[in-house]
Amino acid sequence: MASKYIYQPLPDPANSIRLLSIEPGWPSDPIKINTIVISHLDESPSYRALSYVWGSVENPVPIKCNDCLMEVTQNLASALTALRQLPAEGDPTTNGIAVVDESHILYSKHRAWKDIARNRNEVEMIESRRASSVPLWFWIDALCINQDDLQERAEQVKLMRRIYTSASTVCIWLGNELAAPDMLSELRTSWLDRAFGRSRLAGVDHMSVVLSFFAQALRNAHRVESNEYGLPDVDLLGFPSQKTPEYRILGAFFDQPWFQRVWIIQEAVLAQDAKILVGPWELDWKPFSEAVNVMNAGDIRHPFTLQLRVTGVISKESSAGVDLAAALYLCQIQELPGRKKGLFSLLNRSRTRKATNPADHVFAVLGIIADELNELNSKLITIDYEKPIGHVFRDATWFIILTHASLRPLPAVEYLDEPSVPDCPSWVPVWSEPRRTSAFVYELFNAHADSKIAIERTGDANILQTVGHLLDSIASITEPLIDEETPLQARDELVEWHYPPHQAEIDFVISAWSLTTNRYGQKDSNGDGNMADEAAVQDSIGLLCLPTYVTNKGVFEAFVGTLSAQTDGDSADRGEEVEDMVDSAEAWFQQNVGWSSHPASWATKIWHTVRDKWYPGAGMLFQAALLSTCVGRRFFITEKGFIGIGPACMKPGDLVAVLLGVRVPLAVRQTEDQKYILLGECYVDGIMDGEFVQAQQGAGKDPELFTFI
Repeated sequence: MASKYIYQPLPDPANSIRLLSIEPGWPSDPIKINTIVISHLDESPSYRALSYVWGSVENPVPIKCNDCLMEVTQNLASALTALRQLPAEGDPTTNGIAVVDESHILYSKHRAWKDIARNRNEVEMIESRRASSVPLWFWIDALCINQDDLQERAEQVKLMRRIYTSASTVCIWLGNELAAPDMLSELRTSWLDRAFGRSRLAGVDHMSVVLSFFAQALRNAHRVESNEYGLPDVDLLGFPSQKTPEYRILGAFFDQPWFQRVWIIQEAVLAQDAKILVGPWELDWKPFSEAVNVMNAGDIRHPFTLQLRVTGVISKESSAGVDLAAALYLCQIQELPGRKKGLFSLLNRSRTRKATNPADHVFAVLGIIADELNELNSKLITIDYEKPIGHVFRDATWFIILTHASLRPLPAVEYLDEPSVPDCPSWVPVWSEPRRTSAFVYELFNAHADSKIAIERTGDANILQTVGHLLDSIASITEPLIDEETPLQARDELVEWHYPPHQAEIDFVISAWSLTTNRYGQKDSNGDGNMADEAAVQDSIGLLCLPTYVTNKGVFEAFVGTLSAQTDGDSADRGEEVEDMVDSAEAWFQQNVGWSSHPASWATKIWHTVRDKWYPGAGMLFQAALLSTCVGRRFFITEKGFIGIGPACMKPGDLVAVLLGVRVPLAVRQTEDQKYILLGECYVDGIMDGEFVQAQQGAGKDPELFTFI
């Protein structure tokens, strides 16, 4: 696009901007724009900023800019058409506009959404859109930045926070129409409704259905309360069944590409005022944000499939859920002081979003970081589109480590034997790729026993040197839990919750349980006694930490705790939580693995058999934990008998380490030159609350140096 348009240079790219005006026209008229250069942003006239998705570059649309021909994407062309004023004179009905008058079913003043949204083709709105003597000014990145000038582009990106904060309104363009699933046969108005002169909104206009949902949510805003965990909760929203086509239309709204774009985080968050535009519809941002928070309290976003057999009758329920997470995140940041957040959180939550240039996963959020900047760390996150992608990710990771004296980014690593980003060290997360596993709840654990971080600086930015303790080497592993029936989703909920389990999940648990029972049921090399007992004796002599199930915890409880990533904390509810999870796991085994493999006692087996007739969902708690913890990971046993869950890339001979300053253990691989590759985070039963590190410290063992490459 930019190569066909001669830009007038900006006098000061760090402070100057271009603005454009769109000549009035009817929907079918050619698009003509004119640009001006504003020497300093603080001196600009009132303007609106556009937030949108560039869209496909195929079949571009020709427009005129300052009387020069250029091409833009179809989505941008449709946005320009929607944003431009209408001619001062002329009949809209004969010029391609479907006028909505007071008798129309979609006339806003007669509908529940009247206070939050409107149709821009309503008579009053058409008149307000007529051209006047004062032009409307817009800032649109694709047209106001010379995209071929990398230096100008970098300087303008640094200005983004000021540009979107200074705009009078941010216009969020979702597209010409709401792309909803094909469900024409399900949207027909029933004969009874037709007899009474009623029409089904879904059969008339999809966006009106979405607005009805938002209006209904706002009616229930006063009923939202905090539950026992301090989270917002509301019992009933008064929404239709999740099986209705209307519900799928709501889901389609939140599936629009705009919500998944990385740049929109700061564009929407920084807006003084914002409006969402879909075709002729205009929705105010503030009530939209409030409605999203109410919907989240109503817990409508989690997809699930549930099938139970109750007294011989199969009952099946399912929901695709509504992917609120991306929109909810924007709304939550807006409520923060200064509308800012730490860089780690922003990068981690943005991994599921889309960007044409992977470096934008870092650059796009810099305008809303809450981290304190200084002369040293600010150089690490300077916007530079000529820097290799791997170095952009590396320097952003260094920024977090040095600014906060924290190794928090390390558990976010998911190593690949064939790295997708060249020049990216193993200890640096690939910030442009969604996670392939669900992250452990980092704050629940304390494997490092509150030890302080220790970093050794070198002259090589690709090397991270820190200290910690080696636990053990990996002896045996299962295949990773990867199920073709349960594809991973690039969203906060990595997999759809389902019950009963798929065969891949059953096979994974059987394989893990087989490794465990083989280990703890084998004789030693002389045939005298148990290998675990022998390891315990050797361990006690060496003053090292023991697997807790060799000492005071049963093997099955440890196994269940591992597959569900449970903390060993001392909370008052801990005992009850463990008991509930073990009970659910026993039911899961009996229902899905079989009577003979069931690890419980005969009395417990009989109890489960009776209970399953009346409550066949007893295994669901364990199933939910299994999906969250194990999908994309392997089960492993170390040489000393520790059991755990780790990354799919791990192999026998790899090591488990606890680094000081990191709350969860990490899987690492030693190289021939005694350096280390970071593979990913682990759960190891019996050491998650600092037991291993405390044992090392008690034995006077100093931490060793790890050099990560």
